[in-house]
Amino acid sequence: MKPYTLLAEYKQSDELTYGLYERDGVKYYQVNSDPITSSKEINCEYELAHMMSRPFRPAKQPKVLVVGFGLGSFLNAIAESMPQKKARFDVVDLNKESIKWFKEHLCEASDTLERTEFVVDKASAFVRAKTNEYNAIFVDPELWRSSKNGEDLLSKPYLNYFTNALKMGGLLGVVTERKDNIVLGRMERSGFEVTTERISAVPGGKRQRTIWLAKKGHYQREH
Repeated sequence: MKPYTLLAEYKQSDELTYGLYERDGVKYYQVNSDPITSSKEINCEYELAHMMSRPFRPAKQPKVLVVGFGLGSFLNAIAESMPQKKARFDVVDLNKESIKWFKEHLCEASDTLERTEFVVDKASAFVRAKTNEYNAIFVDPELWRSSKNGEDLLSKPYLNYFTNALKMGGLLGVVTERKDNIVLGRMERSGFEVTTERISAVPGGKRQRTIWLAKKGHYQREH
């Protein structure tokens, strides 16, 4: 087996270092030498992108927000699922080098870059200023927490930010290791109709993750 090759590294502080590695054609994203994700483990992102894009394929100018970038798997997936030239994608991430890494090592289609705006900021600072702006929002809360930033994207305040930023009928997509009924209740109380599904992280693999598809609407819990 070949050794890991360091493609890029960014030291944000004494406590935080991001790394992009490759071995046998597979890219790996690490934070402080801890493996976070790889380019093999993209099945959930692609399944969710397909589900989230379906209602907006007829739209000429759908707009999507991605919070938490990693290897850019969801951006590649949603750009493939939304080929409209006027589709727009905003990406918020805390690693300022992730844009450069994506352009050099990870982007799957050149027109993806033309349709994307990258922002380096905390999620709260960016999202809470948005109202009825997005057709869809994707977040990977576990990847986001790996940046040691203290923001819990599935807490009540952040779910309210996402609700406000979405258009009515807009979709919030989330990938987590497992389903959490406390988070489910928060989503429903924030105005989402929620479905969840367990999907293999690697096609045919044993490790599964939970994908959440939450529609902004007027949810009323049945008693």
